[in-house]
Amino acid sequence: MNLLLDSALKATVILCAAWTASLALRRASAGVRHMVWLAAVLAVAMVPLALSIPQSAIPTAARIVVPAAVAAGSGAVARRLPWLLIIWAAGASFVLARMIVGILAAARITRSATLQNGILYSDRAASPLTWGFLRPVVILPSYAMEWSDDERDVVIRHEQAHIARHDWLWQVLSSVTTAVFWFHPLMWLASFQLRREAECAVDDCILASGVEPSDYASRLVDVARRLRALAEPAVVVSMVRKPELETRVRSILDPSRRRASAGILVRCAIALVAAALILPVAVTRQSVHAQGKVYKIGNGVSQPKIIHKVEPEYTQDAKDAAIEGAVVLKVEITTAGNAENIIVTKSLDPGLDANAVTAVSNWRFQPGMKDGEPVTVAAVIEVNFHLK
Repeated sequence: MNLLLDSALKATVILCAAWTASLALRRASAGVRHMVWLAAVLAVAMVPLALSIPQSAIPTAARIVVPAAVAAGSGAVARRLPWLLIIWAAGASFVLARMIVGILAAARITRSATLQNGILYSDRAASPLTWGFLRPVVILPSYAMEWSDDERDVVIRHEQAHIARHDWLWQVLSSVTTAVFWFHPLMWLASFQLRREAECAVDDCILASGVEPSDYASRLVDVARRLRALAEPAVVVSMVRKPELETRVRSILDPSRRRASAGILVRCAIALVAAALILPVAVTRQSVHAQGKVYKIGNGVSQPKIIHKVEPEYTQDAKDAAIEGAVVLKVEITTAGNAENIIVTKSLDPGLDANAVTAVSNWRFQPGMKDGEPVTVAAVIEVNFHLK
């Protein structure tokens, strides 16, 4: 849970930076803004992975091995997963389940579609859509058979532009990241902005190809007018979604808008800025103390010593499953003798991991010393669990 909360704090910095950049680039092309939001989503997705990688300082940190915590049979108090973790898992499961249901619904629409003159049509499609990565498909609603060839061609080119940009893949990645950070309102905003800017970027591609803005806007309005109450899978890339229609039409008819897609130099610049942003925020958070740094053992820095220890308890589930072994924690032992910034680097069991973190957070230490003064020291604590 510490990893998730730490990741959420760092994600806030990244998403706020993306929001600021998006506002600053509001007169730029939609393709540039889409790249900004895509870089932000990718950076947020990488934060938990970056925080999970043990840092090079860990092998040289103080290693404190704690004697085995032994289950005392019927006398032990069973502990469950922290309720916050349960709530998070429930929310993440709901968002992921919604995405999976959407993919299955898109597959059903594809299977039920009819092929005419090389084009897929379906009564179940509320608007033109595309989905899939390895074998992407474009599906038009059945009423599209009434359109002229030119009208159909514009719509098909719109969906094919999404395929060329890999928009479905990026939106699925955004959905997965949103599932992990479902409690974070800025992540939902980023996912919405990514989808909206992708549509606007494709609109710009179509207009740049020579299509008249008024004709193209009329096509979007016609599709929106025909939208039925038929539910459309959220996971597909749909040509029209009513909440975004007014903004898109206004942008299409605005002659001052820039239509050029993000060039290679712009893409590289955005990638470099994203990397420069994620590197400093994806490191383990540091304690705030007088010395302003965390020391490693050696070179005049003494090892902290335990002066008060709370025994971690076995969970009933771990006892029933006969789970034994060690939980390894990376901690910072402060000048006050407290263990802070606790991260599980070697997991044994979710319940035992949580109990080890809870116990160690209540321990008290004689802090490490340097030049006769207490300093904050990085340490690795190994908590052993064994059954009688």
